Amino acid sequence: MSPRRNLRSEPAARGIPPAVAQTVTSRAAPTVLLVDDHPVFAELLGEALTASGMDVIGCCGTLAEALDSVAATSPDIVVLDHHLPAESGASGIAAVRRRAPRTRVLMLTAADQRSVLQEAMDAGCDGFVTKRQNVAAVIAAVGAVLRGETPISPDVAGGLVGRRPPSVGGDLTRREVDVLDLISAGLSNQGIADELHLSVNTVRNHVQRVLTKLDAHSKLEAVAIAARNNLLNPGRGCSGRPD
Repeated sequence: MSPRRNLRSEPAARGIPPAVAQTVTSRAAPTVLLVDDHPVFAELLGEALTASGMDVIGCCGTLAEALDSVAATSPDIVVLDHHLPAESGASGIAAVRRRAPRTRVLMLTAADQRSVLQEAMDAGCDGFVTKRQNVAAVIAAVGAVLRGETPISPDVAGGLVGRRPPSVGGDLTRREVDVLDLISAGLSNQGIADELHLSVNTVRNHVQRVLTKLDAHSKLEAVAIAARNNLLNPGRGCSGRPD
């Protein structure tokens, strides 16, 4: 089943200037698949993403449509609503990854219940943003995920509560805590490497050890667990301490 609508095929119909349309549909533009059962919202968001320089390859109203499209196109990112007909979007995150392992997933939802946040984290989403944010914030979150960062809406960050005892994280090294702080600040692996004067490969190893020690499935969940257990020192940046 094909996506409900392919936005990149209709730049003139949307009134996007030819110069902009030529730029945003270039091969270098990151590809985005929108999954939302509210077509007006999805199409307006799609137009905004297109105007910002992204290639929106389609809008799907169901998870089944989305998975078919992901298998066919392997988009760079899927922006996935939580409330979908007959199922939750979070339940499809693992399915998306099975079809396209390199595709990133940003959860976009009107829900802010703790259970929804936990479900999305457990499923391994790359970012979480609510529909209470303005369009600019959503576009910024999409860009952050594409850069390998883990954006979290400020209005829900305080509700990201893990299910770990207070002693969790006690075996983190000082350098791993530094890395965790910078992850929570939204830095990519390259950004952390620049801040701490390390190689990207070394940072990747630190990140993996942080995830393992916190029993986290993703950077997003690691930040949630760390916040719950008072492991973060926001704004500290590079401490210069040894590994």
